[in-house]
Amino acid sequence: MTAIAIHTHQLSFAPPGCDAVFHDLDVSFAVARHALVGRNGSGKSLLARILAGQLAPTQGSVKRHVALDYLPQRWPVFAGGVAQALGVQEKLQALQRIEAGGVDAADFQTVGDDWDARERLRRWLHEANLPDDIALPWESLSGGERVRLRLTAMFENAHHFLILDEPGNHLDRRGRDWLRERLRAHGGGYLLISHDRELLADAQTIDELSPQGMRRYGDGFAAYLTQRDTEAEAAEQQLDQARREQKALDRRQQQDRERLAQRQQKAGRERGNANLPTILLDRRKQRSEDTGARLRTAQRSQQQRQRERLDEARARIDPHRSQRFDLGELPATHASLLLESVVPPHGHAEPVDLHLAPGERLHLCGDNGSGKSSLLAAIAGYCPPRAGRIRRGERVLLIDQHYSLLHDDRSALENLQALSPGHTPTRYREYLAGIGLRGERADLPTRLLSGGERVKLALLALDSAREPYDLLLLDEPDSHLDLDSRRLLEQALASYRGSLILVSHDAGLVAQAGVERRLELHKPLALVTRRG
Repeated sequence: MTAIAIHTHQLSFAPPGCDAVFHDLDVSFAVARHALVGRNGSGKSLLARILAGQLAPTQGSVKRHVALDYLPQRWPVFAGGVAQALGVQEKLQALQRIEAGGVDAADFQTVGDDWDARERLRRWLHEANLPDDIALPWESLSGGERVRLRLTAMFENAHHFLILDEPGNHLDRRGRDWLRERLRAHGGGYLLISHDRELLADAQTIDELSPQGMRRYGDGFAAYLTQRDTEAEAAEQQLDQARREQKALDRRQQQDRERLAQRQQKAGRERGNANLPTILLDRRKQRSEDTGARLRTAQRSQQQRQRERLDEARARIDPHRSQRFDLGELPATHASLLLESVVPPHGHAEPVDLHLAPGERLHLCGDNGSGKSSLLAAIAGYCPPRAGRIRRGERVLLIDQHYSLLHDDRSALENLQALSPGHTPTRYREYLAGIGLRGERADLPTRLLSGGERVKLALLALDSAREPYDLLLLDEPDSHLDLDSRRLLEQALASYRGSLILVSHDAGLVAQAGVERRLELHKPLALVTRRG
């Protein structure tokens, strides 16, 4: 029998003052290859944090039977070096003091049997294609480099169960291929939260988290997709049937009310007949009133049962079908972008010359660490380039990997009002409902939203703009989106008429966005020659 890594009992979590995100989850994860999927905002990252012991549940318990390692989706700002970020800084410092002749017992206790800590860190740096520099600042690394370095360290613990929240985010093509190979070889089992179809294809079980709870599909990702589509089609048919039954019930009840009204009118005419006894007329009147009361009671009961069937059928329908991205309402502007001998703030060291005409699209690509994000920041005016000149329009919207244009402590509604002023409160709510942020969820602090919800909220700044932007800069906008939201994003970018620079490692998204041109950045040679 396969060993159990994690087991939960009646696990629930609710943010303060809000309804439960999930409740009464009883689920076990064996030492095997698991994947967790679900809509943006369904609580996948919250569940991962609870399973890893990073967050306390509102109620219920988690039992962990093996050693765990956890990779979060979002990391806090960290100003130290790579050694400190990977948890080996104290060992390296103690080792350095011992090598210098120190005899402090505390240093020997810190090092323990880990005398090759320095060599191991260098090995991690090498596998992550980073310089052989154990003092390398963590903030100097790109998002993809940080992910790969953290994963490299985690995979060394071959018997640990891994909880990985969107590990493919920010990895380039080679990095994703590397990740897939390492996951296949890892013997300790894992729980993978991802929307990457290639990574999901290797999972043995798929767990789908939804407001209705957790449902397990045991035959892999392909079978999950087939069964989900079959269930969605059946749910549509059930809803259509429930609607037809509702209409038929309304017609029957209307006919019954009309027949009762006709009988009551006839009884009224008979009461005007002086030849009939009063006692008989009173009996007929009472019988008519009783019949009317029974009819109304029966009809209310029938309507209640039918409404319940209709609500149940609606609940089975994918709520995502009503969501939308509509980025093409505003016309393209006449502003263009011109880069003259521009060297990005980080990464790529060769001058870049570029002219982007109004309405033109560019795919900005390159390996992790080549400077794609820093070039977008320079174009947006957030930081100066190392050299060269940038000329652009006045209105540029950058949606970066960290959603910097959003304030974590403001609600989704407040963020949207600040980014796109001039609408009525009702209209803002309609925009937010369009991406699934309805009711109290629109009033939550943005830090409590999922990564996918934050992406869609940032995109609403464009959707709801009253004036066109000169240029849209998207830095891996698909990283946190669920599978269906990615399709919506593809459709929105295909219809968008403005100028666009897109950073993405998803060839399908790039193709659907109608990109005409490609600019590839490269890592500086110094980073390559310094590797150990």
